[in-house]
Amino acid sequence: MNECSGIHPYKCEICNKAFTQRCSLESHLKKIHGVQQGYAYKQRRDKLFVCEDCGYTGPSQEDLYLHVYDSHPGNAFLKKTTKKLAAILQTKITSVLQIKSTAQEEVEAE
Repeated sequence: MNECSGIHPYKCEICNKAFTQRCSLESHLKKIHGVQQGYAYKQRRDKLFVCEDCGYTGPSQEDLYLHVYDSHPGNAFLKKTTKKLAAILQTKITSVLQIKSTAQEEVEAE
């Protein structure tokens, strides 16, 4: 899906070239820069969760949900998210909003 959206979340830290898929980045690192990945056989790598609207990447689906909720309200992703995850995340969203509100009040008080 990233190929069509133009989003390239996997970036080479050596030359800043970006890719739509992790395997393309790993192939680039090996062929162009001679960097061998130190993964064991069938070892899982960290997964990135990518916003299809802006390319934001987060370490968890919860982080992506919070990003979409905050930056892209009304996005279809919010409607597709399961009710169970939505209930869990709603608690986190409420907590984050309370923290932001408290921080805003402290700034205004100064």
